[in-house]
Amino acid sequence: MNRPHFSRLHRFLHWTIALCILLALFTAFLRATWMNGQEMATVITASLAEKAITLSNDDAKNIAKTIRSPMFQWHFYAGYVLVALLLLRFFDLFKNGAKFISSLAKGSPPKEKLQGALYIFLYAALTVVLIMGLLLKFGPKGDIHEVFEVIHVYGGVGIALFVAAHFAGLWLGENTTDKGIVSKMINGG
Repeated sequence: MNRPHFSRLHRFLHWTIALCILLALFTAFLRATWMNGQEMATVITASLAEKAITLSNDDAKNIAKTIRSPMFQWHFYAGYVLVALLLLRFFDLFKNGAKFISSLAKGSPPKEKLQGALYIFLYAALTVVLIMGLLLKFGPKGDIHEVFEVIHVYGGVGIALFVAAHFAGLWLGENTTDKGIVSKMINGG
């Protein structure tokens, strides 16, 4: 397979988008697991109960939210940077073309069509997740807010699955027919 040359801009966007996605996924994972508000509230109330101090569950949740807030700010920072990077990436796509085969291209091998479809999925999911994230932060509250949150979370799960598939594909490629693809994305080829 004749792999394209990756420009400095393309490589910069690839790696910074990757780092921001990983940071956003990591902070979301922390918030949903170890730093879950209800779990932290339970630990806080149990610890205080050992010292004969009582605290309502709502107050404990507020304390938990205050504790995890600095960590979760990084989720927002990653999202804001991703918005700018995604706009730059779309500009680069339109200016310089895609570095992957379209999933609709006739005569392309199925593997390349799958890769193209996965990248289209990533850009679509990332666009939706970022729009929903901005609406969660700055949009209307109420029932629609919960809809935005569900779409944002499920889109994030889709992006996490893409990341796993991407790593699996890189490992497979490096160990079969696409040796050197990682170093090409580092040095441009």
